[in-house]
Amino acid sequence: MHLTLRQLKVFEAVARHLSFRRAAEELHLSQPAVSMQIKQLESNVELPLFDHVGKKVFLTEAGREMFHYSRAIAGLLDEADEVIKQLKGARRGKLALSVASTVNYFAPALLGTFCRRFPDITISLDVTNRETLLRQLADNEADLVIMGQPPAGGELEAGAFMENPLVVIAPPDHPLAGKQGVPMMRLQEIGRASCRERV
Repeated sequence: MHLTLRQLKVFEAVARHLSFRRAAEELHLSQPAVSMQIKQLESNVELPLFDHVGKKVFLTEAGREMFHYSRAIAGLLDEADEVIKQLKGARRGKLALSVASTVNYFAPALLGTFCRRFPDITISLDVTNRETLLRQLADNEADLVIMGQPPAGGELEAGAFMENPLVVIAPPDHPLAGKQGVPMMRLQEIGRASCRERV
């Protein structure tokens, strides 16, 4: 059976109104154009879809079946249209997110805010190491990856979205405890001295 969505749309309007004239008005078509679409559909179905009794129009058994399916198809098309509109507005869909293990400390708070704003988006979260993140990027397994240092090269788009300061932690009796703005050279000296003491 070969039919077009246009034929189904015209048929659904005629079947709903049981009137070629009212269907033509609704669809902004001429009545002969509506009649032609119905004739083409009946030719494709190889059964009459309407009985004409005087000026009245009735559905045949085949017409009632076709009306059922045409309404179901119209409903599915409307649903598909709504889903596509929501996807265009980023309101529905799936997001595969992979993060480095260090990101896991603040990722839940970010995701909580995101989920409240976009409740119809399903998120899968994978917390893993840098090597796996790089493989996922290469294999296009994740939609979004969060890590401390993005890889060089490749066709990736990377951007910083928050500061991730590194701090030095020392015991209270350490010579640098409580100091502000310690130069990197001083940290290196302390680090080398500490390594020598362990050896």
